Amino acid sequence: MLFQMCYGPEIESIYETIREQSGIKINTLREYYQYTEEGDITSLIEGVITILLDLHFIRKEEGVLFAVEDKEWSNKEVFKRLSKISLSQNEDEESLNYIFSSLYNQVFVKQDKMFETNIHYHVNKNFTKTMIGHEKINAWKRMMESWGLGRRVYTGFYALPHISLLQEIVEEVGEWEGALHLFCEEKIHPVLPCITSEGMIFRGAIFGLMGLQHKSLEISYKQDLPFKSYGPNQEWNWIQLKKKQGDNDDTMSK
Repeated sequence: MLFQMCYGPEIESIYETIREQSGIKINTLREYYQYTEEGDITSLIEGVITILLDLHFIRKEEGVLFAVEDKEWSNKEVFKRLSKISLSQNEDEESLNYIFSSLYNQVFVKQDKMFETNIHYHVNKNFTKTMIGHEKINAWKRMMESWGLGRRVYTGFYALPHISLLQEIVEEVGEWEGALHLFCEEKIHPVLPCITSEGMIFRGAIFGLMGLQHKSLEISYKQDLPFKSYGPNQEWNWIQLKKKQGDNDDTMSK
């Protein structure tokens, strides 16, 4: 179950420990992270392991833990796997993992709403068969903030993807030029849901990309495109991803 009482940073840290020390036991992990004799963090360690197992970052064999792939932690990869869970035909639409993975899409993206104060109400309104408590929603907000989906603001959540997360996605795409709507639909949406119930692009995705303007990409306007324009004044409909400086250097050296 992905709804665990976690904060976020410890998930990456424990994953990297498992990756670096293949075959580690849970008790050994607890010893590594139990900084004082007071208290017991076993439940926290077990919660993190459950998340990593459900996301298929690790596997468990006879009580010992292994990374499925020898790859560094990637927030982009987390959201790819959450997207896969939310789209899986084998996942019950009232299951806790489905709710966890689709909450952002249901509450924010489809409504084109960047800020929501009462996520608890909307989740339980949309998913009537499974009651989700405030503690689980708070845990979701903590993890999503840590993974770069937005920020916790007062009792709510502001869904504006962090520049670092969008940069990861853009770097994986590489060179690309075309309609802004198509870019978001084809390149962003498979990782981070960004298509509203009206078929438009979620404002949070557009405003997030604005943070990369003149850095990793250029957003501009072209006349007579059969796609909607976006931005504060509906002034953008075209995007061009820039080459990384290292890519240019590699090309010149060949």
